Amino acid sequence: MRYPTYAALDLGSNTFRLMLARANEYGLARNTKRVFQETPRLSEGLTPGAPFGRAPLERAWAVLDSFKEIVREAKPRKVLCGATMAARMASDGESFLNDVKKRYGWKTKLLSGSVEAYLTASGVLQGLDEPVPKEAIIFDIGGRSTEFISVRSKNIQKTLSLDMGVVGLTEKHVRSDPPSPEELMEMEKEIRGILNAADFSSFKQDSVLIGTAGTVTTTAAMLLNLKEYSPEAVNDLDIRAVRIRNLFNQVKTQSLSLRKEHPGLPPGRADVIVAGLLLIREIISFFRKRLLRVSDNGLLEGIWLLAAGLIPLDI
Repeated sequence: MRYPTYAALDLGSNTFRLMLARANEYGLARNTKRVFQETPRLSEGLTPGAPFGRAPLERAWAVLDSFKEIVREAKPRKVLCGATMAARMASDGESFLNDVKKRYGWKTKLLSGSVEAYLTASGVLQGLDEPVPKEAIIFDIGGRSTEFISVRSKNIQKTLSLDMGVVGLTEKHVRSDPPSPEELMEMEKEIRGILNAADFSSFKQDSVLIGTAGTVTTTAAMLLNLKEYSPEAVNDLDIRAVRIRNLFNQVKTQSLSLRKEHPGLPPGRADVIVAGLLLIREIISFFRKRLLRVSDNGLLEGIWLLAAGLIPLDI
């Protein structure tokens, strides 16, 4: 029996990703998943209520045109695009998605923060090895926002979407190469202020902390010195907090050109990795954890599950 293929696109503030996979009676068919990603940085220079910049839009359309050819060859039964914080911020976010639908014929959805968190958790839980932690806190660092999800026995208890992400923090605070101690202190102060002001009262302190999305998986790849990214090496990896602190201390003093040479760090993320590592460090410290578990699965897989009709959500 030939199982149907479904396609999912995560149109993030920094990175666009495409996933193709077949669905069987149990869910995602093994060894059929293919993922493609590019970094058009759609949110570059974006302020709330303003339109997307011309150059970011041109980069975004170039990426989507390249994805169109991959999708065309795969002949999926359904294509679903989910857009996140950048599209929520921009005055022309809905218009951009309407143009995507008209240009390619793909179904599009502007994801709210709560729906984004739900889909992220669904994707993470689908990809974790057994036994899945009874209590978990999942976080997803994006370009403009970070989602937090409290999970108990595979059920989502609470979601939070906070306005802090690696692109936004970098654009706001970093003016030097490498960032100055004063710039890093400003960034640290903002992150701590946002975390302290958020309502985490229902998040269990004894939960396993799980990080997903590009900043976290890139951190894992850097610590493993991966010359070529490997989902199998990264997924379910436990990283000690001290290793992340040490990596941050190393990277924060390096120039952009030197960071681009680090194994495991894609050049397109080199300018935002300092903010990313600081954000991870502060999240781990806030929840008083010694270990961070890494998930290669996340929002993209959640969008795919939704496209395949495997999770209950009416969009």
